Amino acid sequence: MSMPVIDDENRKKPLCYDPSRSKFIYYDEIIARAEPIVFPSTLSQSDRKKLVLERQVAGPDYSTQTISGSRITRNDMVQMIQNDEGMGKTTVEAEISYLNELLAEIKRNLK
Repeated sequence: MSMPVIDDENRKKPLCYDPSRSKFIYYDEIIARAEPIVFPSTLSQSDRKKLVLERQVAGPDYSTQTISGSRITRNDMVQMIQNDEGMGKTTVEAEISYLNELLAEIKRNLK
């Protein structure tokens, strides 16, 4: 197995969050073993939201379109996450699932 490849845009996004230090943790810090892995599944719901919001803001601006035809921008998504609206909740769940799997793969490769 090899370490997951993270592109430059995604290196700017935190992979986890340490609530005891109010610190976002990034791929390069984990790989360098400068920071521990804190699995998002262990975080409170508000800390999960904080992590996903930071990932949204740190990433590039975007817009997407739903099946119903509504156009959604990054700022729209941030609002939906903050307000615990349907698509915002779904985004938090999907991001947390993705991050848990990615971090598990990274942890396996760091051994």
